[in-house]
Amino acid sequence: MCFEKIKTFNFLLALLCGTVLVPAGCGSSDFPDHRVELHETLQTLASESDDPFMKLHFNSIIKVIDAGDERKLNDTLNINSIWSAFEDAAISNGVRQRDSYLNWSYPLIIAWVSPTDGQVSFSWLLLPAQWDPQKEYPLYVSLHGFWDVAEERLSYLSYPFQGQQNSFAFEDGYNISPWGRGNQWYRGISETDIRECIEKIKSLVHIDESRQYLTGHSMGGFGAWHIALGSPNTWAALGIHAGGFLYDKSELNASAANTLRNLPTYFVVGTSDSLYKINKTAYQLLVDANNSHLSFVSFSGGHEYRQQDVEKMYLWMKYFDRD
Repeated sequence: MCFEKIKTFNFLLALLCGTVLVPAGCGSSDFPDHRVELHETLQTLASESDDPFMKLHFNSIIKVIDAGDERKLNDTLNINSIWSAFEDAAISNGVRQRDSYLNWSYPLIIAWVSPTDGQVSFSWLLLPAQWDPQKEYPLYVSLHGFWDVAEERLSYLSYPFQGQQNSFAFEDGYNISPWGRGNQWYRGISETDIRECIEKIKSLVHIDESRQYLTGHSMGGFGAWHIALGSPNTWAALGIHAGGFLYDKSELNASAANTLRNLPTYFVVGTSDSLYKINKTAYQLLVDANNSHLSFVSFSGGHEYRQQDVEKMYLWMKYFDRD
């Protein structure tokens, strides 16, 4: 049984996740390759679009693919999954239509070349509800956790084309989800990646500097704390969803809490999560530092990323500004 006989998307996704073995005698040369069709389609869409954001979006996808494609099997799978979203031009609310990005069905892809090391990086960008590009909006920075999908450029690129958004969280502003160079705990070039992403977004749209918010789950929660320590006066509020503080507890102390004492901070973590106790410790450090705007929310469960928790966090954070 060779790959050309296997046509279901679920199989491809399972293969990508490493839960299905490649059948003996079937190599990547046996598998359909839609690189050319996707590249030509994206080029055409970019050249024909009158909208500068859509043009940037299509060109960014090309740029990320060109930078990350090593022509390995996983690269082919990711490119094919993107192609499956772009293939049918007749799909209503599809990835070719501008309205699909205005109604949050899909994020825009925004890529740039890092001035630090010359590498191509990128972010997902969700636009504000009833978006007016001339208006000023809040900025929400969402940092992903330690995640197989983020390990490589093309898997992180293809992920949002496999499903639709269905949450109101962060709808009043721009919501960016930077790649962050994968799973590097937001240190070194990964931390730099977040700063460069924010600079790139600010070069494209108008941001309310008094309403910038930093959130993250697990590794991303640890990253949010770490980044906020270096720029505490930048953020209007901080959201930590099961922060992975066990990775490095050296920044979890009274001095760090004193630095963050004026930054409203929201914690949410499952009571059965192995990180529950250390998140409670972080919260208590802020209490002891006389931070007057805190919330600690728990739920019955483990290390889960639940959309309802993200939405409750958003509703709490959005009413703070830097003043």
